[in-house]
Amino acid sequence: MRIYLVRHSEAVGRVPPMPDAARYLSARGRVSFREMARRFRDAGGLPTRIFTSPFLRAVQTAEILSETLRYDGEVVVDPRLSPGFDVANLRSALDDCPSEREIAFVGHEPDLGDILTRLLSLSQGYSMRKGAIAALDLPIVVDPLRATLAWLLTGDRRIEDPAMLKT
Repeated sequence: MRIYLVRHSEAVGRVPPMPDAARYLSARGRVSFREMARRFRDAGGLPTRIFTSPFLRAVQTAEILSETLRYDGEVVVDPRLSPGFDVANLRSALDDCPSEREIAFVGHEPDLGDILTRLLSLSQGYSMRKGAIAALDLPIVVDPLRATLAWLLTGDRRIEDPAMLKT
């Protein structure tokens, strides 16, 4: 099984009284993530399911991903991907769809970086940049979850060696 950890793209800044959950993607965030989604498609990314945090910026990121991939399924808004998403929530989501081959999870930092760090057993924590996408292969879903890095798209780089993951 392959999973994709997708950090939402750049959003507008925090402005009172706008709730954090209502922050939306900036114009620059939309443009940059469209390019990232094309790179994801070109790298062979083809999720059979897309789950997203209910926060607006994550939903918009998932929608751009879906449109770019011409994904024909439903983008599933899942409260488990709200800030606080962790390996236990990931396991729960994976348990809910055991027959899926490739699943994308669109969420937030520091959650996705923490999951990436734990699944790859990195010696130091990793923080995913806005709009970054990590492809991880889970050979089988066992406890504890472990994965191997297929690749990480960040900025204009493609990283395939976990040793190259620096904070």
